[in-house]
Amino acid sequence: MRSLLYVCICSSLLTTYACVKPRIYKAELAARSAAEAREKVLVKELIDRKAEAASLIKQVGDLNRTIGSQEHEIDNLRMELSKRTELMGASSSKLANEKAELERQLAAKSDRLEIREGLLQKMRTAQANRKKALAEIDSILAQLYLPFVESGVTVAMESESVVLTLPDKALFDANGVTIGNPGRNLLTPLAQFLASRPALDLDIVAYTDNILPPKEKTLKDTWDWSLQRATNVARTLVREFNTNANQLTPVGRGEFYPITSNETSEGRQKNRRTTVIIRPPLPALPEVD
Repeated sequence: MRSLLYVCICSSLLTTYACVKPRIYKAELAARSAAEAREKVLVKELIDRKAEAASLIKQVGDLNRTIGSQEHEIDNLRMELSKRTELMGASSSKLANEKAELERQLAAKSDRLEIREGLLQKMRTAQANRKKALAEIDSILAQLYLPFVESGVTVAMESESVVLTLPDKALFDANGVTIGNPGRNLLTPLAQFLASRPALDLDIVAYTDNILPPKEKTLKDTWDWSLQRATNVARTLVREFNTNANQLTPVGRGEFYPITSNETSEGRQKNRRTTVIIRPPLPALPEVD
């Protein structure tokens, strides 16, 4: 699908900017290619992080099972030690040596158990810190966008990211591409949030319905439409709010991820949306030997 997206974008660029100077065309094409490459990197990073989380969950389960087994083994050793102590009258010297060996084994297993419990606690702490970082972003954005809740803005924490959803009607003008003054007001809290957080990376993902705006004759398909929408959001943040462009990756998803049916105007209105996916740099998890 990404290959088809790339072909469609390139075709649109060739048709739209046929009369544009080659230098401008090449710059625009390079920017779009860079956005595509960054999307691939971020998608791979998301997949790696999900795989890492699944692996850590499995490791925690294995550690819990190991700890339970070793605790049971320690209890058995203690019982064995108690029984042998009762029989010391028959062979005090032999039993004394066996007792010392059992105590040595008990101490060694207790040490290993303590190390594993410490590692398990570090994992739990790292996971808690990850959730705390995401929850902090979620809380701050929710507070910043509280005045816009009635317009349809939502903030939600999903897996390893926080998702800010901006509705079409509040963000874009009637043509579905240009950002007007209401849209700039909607982006102001996001720009303020990013100004003091240069380490954050964002995907600006635009979605459309299945009907192109009738007055926008240059649009070739909904991929082209959605990518222009996402790019206009990024440009507005960079040009009008001085947001660091390296933090932003515009992504166009077209009509292919609807949240409801496109059969009605209300459904199409809901499907036209823009999401800002924020992925903070999360604390590293400890490695398991």
